[in-house]
Amino acid sequence: MRIDRFVLDNNIWVSYFIMKREEQLASITDEYGISIFACDELFIEFAEVLAYPHLKKYDIDILSALRTLKSITIYHELTYPIKRYLPKDENDDYLIALALQTSSSFITSGDDDILSEKENLERKYKKLKILTKKEFEDMFG
Repeated sequence: MRIDRFVLDNNIWVSYFIMKREEQLASITDEYGISIFACDELFIEFAEVLAYPHLKKYDIDILSALRTLKSITIYHELTYPIKRYLPKDENDDYLIALALQTSSSFITSGDDDILSEKENLERKYKKLKILTKKEFEDMFG
């Protein structure tokens, strides 16, 4: 199992940005030598989520946030077609595909649809582990 390759769900990225803790992720990648992968689909969803009306109060400059996100991550262009991995939310199938295509060992998510499939995904893809944000932070705390 490669313990240095990660995919973070958008809800994790957004939470770091609204808490003004995105530099903590940059520090983790530098200090621990981990790779966090991203793709066009993640960038698009990230920008869309940051534009939600209820997030306006955090006054996040979306273009600047995207630049920061891109500077922390390693870009990977997904190979299509993408399989169905999540029966309840096909919009997040790209995250599982990103992890598998980059040989990542971890997906960090707060999404109930991903977390509810944790056992099935980990059983089917033996080298993949689904983490909560707390579990991710505990690895580097």
